[in-house]
Amino acid sequence: MQRNEKIFLEGKIPIRLIQKPFCNICMDFVNQGEDNCYNCNHPPPIVENWYFNKVLCLGIYHSYGNDDDLSNKIPINIISSLIYLLKFKRTETFKNYAGKLFADGLFQLIIKNPEIFENTKYITSSPNFKKVRKINCEYIIKPLLRKMKENGFDVENILENTERLRDVGENKKKLREQRFNDISGIHNIIGMDFAGKKVLIIDDVYTTGSTVWDLARALKERNAGEINILVAGRVRSYNSWNVPENLDFYELILYFSYLDIDRAPKIIDTVKVKHLEVLDDTIKASFQGSVGDYRLLIDYKNKVIKHDCRNFIHKRMRIKKFCKHLTKTFIDLEEQNRQSYVKNLLNSIYLSLDRWEFKEF
Repeated sequence: MQRNEKIFLEGKIPIRLIQKPFCNICMDFVNQGEDNCYNCNHPPPIVENWYFNKVLCLGIYHSYGNDDDLSNKIPINIISSLIYLLKFKRTETFKNYAGKLFADGLFQLIIKNPEIFENTKYITSSPNFKKVRKINCEYIIKPLLRKMKENGFDVENILENTERLRDVGENKKKLREQRFNDISGIHNIIGMDFAGKKVLIIDDVYTTGSTVWDLARALKERNAGEINILVAGRVRSYNSWNVPENLDFYELILYFSYLDIDRAPKIIDTVKVKHLEVLDDTIKASFQGSVGDYRLLIDYKNKVIKHDCRNFIHKRMRIKKFCKHLTKTFIDLEEQNRQSYVKNLLNSIYLSLDRWEFKEF
């Protein structure tokens, strides 16, 4: 992969692929000249064999904020925002939207790496202990399976044959070794003999690899051949990857507008801007509202955005995202031949977002 290489999910959502150098097995950070990361070379004592061949991820998954309050955590890039839609939005519309985009991206990885994925026969994921609701990966597997079959892959979904034997609780706050110890032996494959055929595991987020390790173990017990992993997001800390500093306007506006599905352009077009003024250190605007005007102030000297529409106050402000009025402001400025100004301002907000305040006017 080339540095800063991008792919476009369904031809429109840009994703920055993970830059080299990375681990040949799990795509975690390594120093230049190293093949595998420390964790892959030094697994916990319980891991005698990784069982799987290779992990391929679409991009970096990361956020900042309060770990105890997921509703206030801020995704750091587009792929992280999509993962949040998949993991934390309750409505099927958002989950189906994110799952379909991830399926397109993962299929592009399959096409880019035919030597890894050719002759893949089975596809699965780690299920819930009690199958009372769909797992996140089901929203990915269904459209991905359709794409694979349309392109000549003879693949069978064995998610219904995959089970968890017990609940292991929340992994998030567990140490690495505890994650592996707790999950060891929980997966089981029902009534299958894979006869040496290739199996593909789908996961939404890869952190330590404990879940896919144990699932791969269960698959191998049923005579699975080579096992590969496709993942939407690879967890990495800030100090192990370079935050892109050259994002274009389209990437930035998509990121800040929270990827409001295909209806967003129509909604933004309905915004009536009554006043828009660019001063030395501020942008001021007002918009026609249903009950009086809305106000907006962007103060980039003091790193403050103040606005008073309900959507901004109740849904966007705490996660530092743009409502339709903010999005419309930047689109209008960009269309007024201020491309460089707007791109630089959005980049400066993005690169120091943890220091920006989003406030009620």
